[in-house]
Amino acid sequence: MRIDPVSTIGGYPTLFVRKLMRQLSVGLHWHMKSIPDIAAVSPGEAQTLMRALEREGLVSVDRDAGGETWSVTQLGQSFASATAAKPITRQTAEKALSQFLERVQRVNEDGRFLGKVTKVVLFGSFLRAGVDRLGDVDIAVRLEPKEPNIEIARALNEERAADLAKDGKRFGNFLERQMCWYWETFRFLKGRSRSIALADYKAEKSFVDGVPHQVLLESAEEAPAPASKLTVTRRRLRRAKDCPF
Repeated sequence: MRIDPVSTIGGYPTLFVRKLMRQLSVGLHWHMKSIPDIAAVSPGEAQTLMRALEREGLVSVDRDAGGETWSVTQLGQSFASATAAKPITRQTAEKALSQFLERVQRVNEDGRFLGKVTKVVLFGSFLRAGVDRLGDVDIAVRLEPKEPNIEIARALNEERAADLAKDGKRFGNFLERQMCWYWETFRFLKGRSRSIALADYKAEKSFVDGVPHQVLLESAEEAPAPASKLTVTRRRLRRAKDCPF
């Protein structure tokens, strides 16, 4: 999906809405009282904002729960991974994909990343052989903590968040700090690439699985067949330019 960076959605700047959708898509549900902190708006503005996004079909409210429990819709999830960049050539797209897969390998091999990539799915216009001008490279990733023990993983995440805070990192809200392991990994994978539209596979599973797609990587314990795994040539990795370490 491509969006106009200077347009508005429900009366709010498109890029502001996209950033908010990306933050909210991490969880399955959220409470209205958390919106002021996440979106950096007043409680009254939070109500107005959510109603506007509901009218646009980006979020929905569970009225059976008293109208306080909200979730991101399928359209909202797609909007979260939308790009505002200009169309790119297939050659540029192929280069961006290759660099992305190198970052995937780096994340999974470097113990300093608390998250790991367990699935990579390619979908969208890149899979249409006859298309030479692409909006972006649509990729969905599934991220999991490397540490299987929940309590230990939580402690490691807090330790990492504290280290980042000492280095000047400012967390926008409690959720961002709590999901530090996720966002640090996700942002590194994105690599500030204007050609990559990166989505969370868990959030967009129903959509991605329902359109033409190609599984590029799937962890052995979760893959239905060995053919789904990505074979990566191992080589010495240099420190990435935008590596957070």
